[in-house]
Amino acid sequence: MRYIATIEGAEHEVEVEELSAETYAISFGTHRFEADLRRVGPASVSIILNNRSFDFDLVREGEEIVVASRLGATRVTLIDAARHALRARKGPREVSGRAEIKAAMPGRVVNVLVAIGDEVTANQGVIIVEAMKMENELKSPKAGKVVEVKIAAGQTVEKGELLLVIE
Repeated sequence: MRYIATIEGAEHEVEVEELSAETYAISFGTHRFEADLRRVGPASVSIILNNRSFDFDLVREGEEIVVASRLGATRVTLIDAARHALRARKGPREVSGRAEIKAAMPGRVVNVLVAIGDEVTANQGVIIVEAMKMENELKSPKAGKVVEVKIAAGQTVEKGELLLVIE
């Protein structure tokens, strides 16, 4: 199956072929490799590649997946190639109306980057939350005005808790 992976703003074509129950052939750009992929926890996977083991925690935040390892965290958007092509034909998706930013997982608010009344742009960082020993910058899904800020730096939050509203 072909996917389009967006990593740090750059799109990459990824093709994944299941070879056996836990072995996959993965093509990433001009590279092709076989990997043993196993789920080792509810949100954790282990990948063996060229006799080296890599462990990752995966957390879904909307369309993004936060991929965390001991080296840090990376946000990845993975969309099947057919759906990506359909979206490209339709043009960019506008987010309209009220946008609520909620905590994707339990954590601690490190910094609130905006205040009530601030104007923000789409994809502007608005809150930094530490969870699973990594900092995640939550971004505005749309341009607009911050109308509610429900949290403060240092506060702990629960999964699904409303943090901020943009209109």
